Amino acid sequence: MNPEFRRLLLTEFQGYRLIALPVSLGAIFGLTYYLNDFAFDSGSSFVATAGYFALVFIWGTRQAADSVLQEINHKTWVPQRMSSMSAWGMGWAKLAGSTAFTWIGGFICLGVFAASNTEWWSTQRLIMSVALYAGTGLLAQTICFLVSLSAIQKRREFGRVHVVSYQFLGMICALPPLYIGLSVTGGEGILDLITWHGEYLSLPQFMAIFTAAFIGWGLAGIWALMRAELQEPVGPWLWAAFVVFAMVFFGGLRSLPVGPNTPIAFYDFPSIPTMVLIAGVFLIYLICVTEGKNRIQLRRLDGAISGRQWRTAWMTMPRSIITVPLVGLGVWIAASNFSDYTVLRGQDLHLIYGATILFALRDLGFIYFICLGRRDGRGEGIALIALALLYILVPETIGVETLDQVIPLFSPYGENPSWWTVIAPMLEIGIIGALLARRWRRVIRGPVDAGDSSPPATGNATEQT
Repeated sequence: MNPEFRRLLLTEFQGYRLIALPVSLGAIFGLTYYLNDFAFDSGSSFVATAGYFALVFIWGTRQAADSVLQEINHKTWVPQRMSSMSAWGMGWAKLAGSTAFTWIGGFICLGVFAASNTEWWSTQRLIMSVALYAGTGLLAQTICFLVSLSAIQKRREFGRVHVVSYQFLGMICALPPLYIGLSVTGGEGILDLITWHGEYLSLPQFMAIFTAAFIGWGLAGIWALMRAELQEPVGPWLWAAFVVFAMVFFGGLRSLPVGPNTPIAFYDFPSIPTMVLIAGVFLIYLICVTEGKNRIQLRRLDGAISGRQWRTAWMTMPRSIITVPLVGLGVWIAASNFSDYTVLRGQDLHLIYGATILFALRDLGFIYFICLGRRDGRGEGIALIALALLYILVPETIGVETLDQVIPLFSPYGENPSWWTVIAPMLEIGIIGALLARRWRRVIRGPVDAGDSSPPATGNATEQT
């Protein structure tokens, strides 16, 4: 047995817990059974669902998010990193071992939930519902653990606020597919169907595919980040593959049912190229905000480029920089193959697509400019606030008579797109690029400051995916 998994099981499955959990759940469900006239019905189903959420989505996500963070806070993580365990062995052991006890209670609750709905639901619907509950619970815990591993690439001190924020991120990724998958009339009517890559799938089926796919990618991300933490090389291919997958996955969404009481059965998503653009641009901002930007990492990149060590430069290149051309290529391919979807209300969307990617590149440079001004490289929050003000408040203060002329400086989405829609962000990229190059020469190529003699994470943050 995996030694780390065994250690966590011995820690979590202590004597009093093994007694307290089944006794507590048995008392709760027994009382519910008694109050419901000795029957399992909607009341016991509600209690079982609430218990499952408390155990798996609240307690379990906290355990997952805190599994490595508490090791860092207690100064016991470095000896574990020095062990001979592989990145995959350490990753799955931490995730499964820290949450195993919560799953014992979770499966008990799911059993009561199934017993409470056996008489009223079809077997297919019951199995799919239980699978969605279990799958989204695992997805939430996987995302929490993944986010915490990403966070330790940038900092080494964590408090309760950090753990709660990682829990929140995990739950907001998992609860929507659970809610949408279960908000159906039975999984068999036309109002429960979604169109995805030309296929009609029921909402539970699609959400099951979504959950399984992103659990797999989450586990792959855990493996890659754990390799980075154990100072093992990881290339950019995994992240690039995920970007391609996300654009293809979300680009296939065409229609979604509005609800069982709506006369119009389907709500159309934006066009295929637009969905590809939305998914890709979101990932540009996501990886830019989450990946490390310490000066040691960037000096290594600068040295590799100066020395024409292209393989090293490719391996140390920030993933956000790699993502921009990848998204641009994906949008171009989608727009070329689905040209019928690139016109909206008589307007050609190609210019808007190009301007959106250029704005993302501008914002990427701005975020790096802010982060390079701090020794710890953590200025993403300030940069995002400034960008939000730029996108929201500035256009509102501009007079209506000049709005059409200046809106391309602040947003790619104007009423009448023209070449100025693309030229405006290109000019801004030139300005940001000049400022960033000046700061790069001063901070990265200048004398090494004693305050940034080592990266904030002891793992190899440059090799994260």
